[in-house]
Amino acid sequence: MKRFLPLLLPAACLLPGCAQKVAPGIEPAPAQSFLGRRHQQFLPAEQADLAVVFVGGFTEQVMTRVRGLYETMPPLPAPGRQLRAFYAWDSGTGCLPAHSTWRLQKDLRAFMRINPRADIVLIGHSYGGSAVMDALRHVADEPFQGRVLVVTLDPVSRRARSHPRERAPQVNAWVNVYVAPYCAVTDAVAWVGGPWRHCEQADANLVFPGYKKDAKGRWYKHIYPAPLFMEKPPGSTMGAYDLLKETALQMRLGDPALTRKP
Repeated sequence: MKRFLPLLLPAACLLPGCAQKVAPGIEPAPAQSFLGRRHQQFLPAEQADLAVVFVGGFTEQVMTRVRGLYETMPPLPAPGRQLRAFYAWDSGTGCLPAHSTWRLQKDLRAFMRINPRADIVLIGHSYGGSAVMDALRHVADEPFQGRVLVVTLDPVSRRARSHPRERAPQVNAWVNVYVAPYCAVTDAVAWVGGPWRHCEQADANLVFPGYKKDAKGRWYKHIYPAPLFMEKPPGSTMGAYDLLKETALQMRLGDPALTRKP
């Protein structure tokens, strides 16, 4: 039996139960198999009041860092039906030179046309941060009247696409989070991409020092998006998740500042 154990373990991970516990109320329910967690979960073209879209970085389909956030973040305190989706930074092509967001663009357009007054939240990490803004710029011609909220977690992009680091025209609120300075060797991948760091057009810039540790005792790093999203920066009273929940509450109460384009 011991001889077959190395062969059985990978097969066991193809079955449900290998992933972490999923937050209740996520729709559509995310796949929990080993391979299923590495596939994109496209935004359905269905009627809804809110769409929360997660976009991972360069190694996301292997490391599933943002996938964990997609699975475990509780539904936002906003009214109506909420849909949730998960994308690769390049629409799953695996092609660094192309850096295409075509699938995300396509699905956003379909959702916007069915739900012209819905709200959309996009959360992008690393290349996923620049992919979110790239996709939004391409769908800016849609006659969409809903509100768009963006959270970028230590965003990077190829150097040719890093400038200007502009806010897409239809974004109502933008929270940008980044690590500075980088103190880990593994953060070198962010330098290859071209880090955005402080973004002048963001409504909030939250900074996590790379020489401090998160709640699990790990250094804040580019490769760990969860603490950058869920935790408060040292010395701050609110983190990105706190700001997102507060903004969702303002949306529910009809805050006029969030109903008009900047």
